Parts: sequence; structure tokens; C-alpha cells
Amino acid sequence: MTMSPLPPTGSPDDAAIAAAVRAAAEKAAEKDADHDPDEDDDHDLFDLSEDDTLRLTRRRLRAGLSGPLTKADRWGAVTLGPGRFSFHELHIKRDLPIIHTWMNDPEIARWWHLAGDVDTTARHLAERRGLTHATTYVGCLDDEPVSYWELYRADLDPLAEHYAAQPHDVGVHLIIGPPAHRGRGLGSLLLFVVADLILRAAPDTQRVVADPDVRNAASVAAFRRAGFRRAADLALPGRTAALMIRDRERPTDRAAARTA
Repeated sequence: MTMSPLPPTGSPDDAAIAAAVRAAAEKAAEKDADHDPDEDDDHDLFDLSEDDTLRLTRRRLRAGLSGPLTKADRWGAVTLGPGRFSFHELHIKRDLPIIHTWMNDPEIARWWHLAGDVDTTARHLAERRGLTHATTYVGCLDDEPVSYWELYRADLDPLAEHYAAQPHDVGVHLIIGPPAHRGRGLGSLLLFVVADLILRAAPDTQRVVADPDVRNAASVAAFRRAGFRRAADLALPGRTAALMIRDRERPTDRAAARTA
């Protein structure tokens, strides 16, 4: 795969990403205009047969983690500088070897604490798959696995016991797996894009949240560059986490509205 170089620091190209996401949303809006909201037909809402442009649904999240977040692997692909980004639903048998390799990388193991034999990784993945409020994905660039994602309803998660959760808060956990893809701004780029996509796919969600370890300066910085704010530090079991929040209406959006 040929990758376009990413700058080592700095914000993603907000305008380019926003344009790609906006175009996808407009296509979805055109399709939704002719859709019966009472008709329960996920196939139509997520049909990608015409092209590979990302398609989103206006359907609202229901109780538990159902609706858009369980269908992220059917959102399609969005074209970014480094390649075409897409989610693939995690299949333990197929994806276990690569996830196990990533979990045993010292830089990842330091924060995820899942280094060990294959069974250690398999148990974690099986536990996540068993949750009713969370979904796991492999994130790909040009169909090459480069990241592992956990998307979950933070307001239904034990994390909600430690912060003032709002209904339909969505939490994200992210691993950039291959060492060659780290330290080049890819994490902040993908976080920016995925947060935008979540907020567009889930109209009831007003915030995307994350809880990186406060000692993980690189992760905290990546969330900041992706438009998250550090709202508080949380005393979680075994660690202190930085509560990072990406609001649906960001400060720059509010400022633009006031000057319009």
C-alpha cells in the first residue's frame, strides 16, 4: 500500500475531512427523503451497491447499543490522505492473530495490559463481543488492518459511574496497531473522522467520550488534536483517566455561528 505522508504533529485537514463527511451525509439525506421511517429495513439504509461512499442512517439509537453503532462495518469507506478508511466487524477466528500481535507490542501493552498468550487476547475479545452495549471493529486503510476499535454506549457502561454521563454518550477505545503507522498523526486523523461519523450516524448522541490514561501523553494529545477537550481527571479502578469529550457543537462551530 502506498501511503501519503502525514505530518508528525498538527491538526488533521478539517476542511477536507468535513467535506468528505458532509458529502456522504448529503447522499444519505437524499436517500432518506424517500424512505418510510416506520419501515424497518436496514438493508436499504446501508446499501453500498451504487458506490463506496460512506452512507449514514438517520435512525435513532434504541435502548442498549443497537442501531447505527452496530452497523459501522456497513457505513462504507471514506477517502482520506493515507487511504480509504473503513470499519470491518471483528471476527475473532480471523482477526485474533493480528490483534494478539498488537496487544503484545510494548507500547500498546503498557496501556492495555493485555500482553500474554493468545488465550489472553481471545478472552478479552470474547468478553467485548458478549457486551450488549459495545461493538468491536478492525479499522482498515485500503483494506489493510491498521487499527482496533471499541465503540460503546458510555452511559450504559461502568464508566458512567465515574462521570456525569448524558443519555446516548458514545465512548471510543482505539489502538493503532502497526508501529510504522504510529507517531505520524494517523491516530488523531482517525479519531476526528470517526467522532464525526458517530455524531452523524446517531442523532441522539451529543458527545463522544474517551478515557485515556493521564500518563499516556501521546494519546491525550491525539484526542485534543481530534477536537476533544479534557473535561476532568477520573479516578478509575487501577488508574487515573483523562475524560476527553468531543461535543456535537464544538467551540469553533459556536464561534462561527456567532459571527455568521
